[in-house]
Amino acid sequence: MNTPASWRTPLPHKPLFDQNVEPFPATRFFDQLSFIGTPNVGCFVLETSDGLILLDCMEPLDEHRDLIVSGFKQLGLDLKDLKAILITHGHGDHYGKADWFREQTGCKIYMSETDTAFAKQDTRNRTGVLKWDVDGYLEDDTWFPLGNTRIYCCQTPGHTPGGMSFIFPVTDEGRPHMVAMWGGTGIPYKMSDKVLYLESTLKFAEKTGQMHCDAEISTHPFVDKGTERLQILRTISDGIPNPFVLGEENYKYYEKAFTDNCLAAMKKQAKEADDLLPPQPVRK
Repeated sequence: MNTPASWRTPLPHKPLFDQNVEPFPATRFFDQLSFIGTPNVGCFVLETSDGLILLDCMEPLDEHRDLIVSGFKQLGLDLKDLKAILITHGHGDHYGKADWFREQTGCKIYMSETDTAFAKQDTRNRTGVLKWDVDGYLEDDTWFPLGNTRIYCCQTPGHTPGGMSFIFPVTDEGRPHMVAMWGGTGIPYKMSDKVLYLESTLKFAEKTGQMHCDAEISTHPFVDKGTERLQILRTISDGIPNPFVLGEENYKYYEKAFTDNCLAAMKKQAKEADDLLPPQPVRK
């Protein structure tokens, strides 16, 4: 599959963030959902009745692979129970060393077909791109099932040409909640890609509203103060409200920020383009 030439070629083996950041302790923050990673980038482990699902896989670095392995141990989880890795999009800090985990556990790797092709591009690449195949493709408006859990997959292009966002149920001390995971944070450079991003925010907002989402997560914790909220959970006693549970109305406010930020970026880019135009002659 060909992908548009306008998309930036990912450089997955070049660290995107400061590697001197201390890892955050692996933390379970819903009954079935845990975080492993750093304040810059992380992944989530979702426990089901038929095994574990890893949502994203951090960067393709040995230290991030080892961080995930140690995180499983901290959480009391067996790596051999890993059944699937779902990747939001084709940037290296999200697909990481998923192939290593497949080799070790026999799990399956899933990403959208468009972003799999995108991640394998080599134009302008300096350090290597995706060199392995996924086991299956995530498709828009479908459910990924494992055991007693289903993850809704919503294709949200813009950050990349075929990014995916997820919606799935969890419980907090037995109380049901619906989690939304926006799959591509950064706003793209080109105006045409910003338009896609904007359309995706509106599409995902509609889906999260229909499914009554009241909680959110991000694999880039600096976006939503994720590690700060995890630290609260590590120090509070049972019965204190979970800071990841926003409520439906507050979730809508959070989601709207992506739309508003994109609109602001589009307005700024349009103004900069206007400023570059030569002065128009005055008609007499």
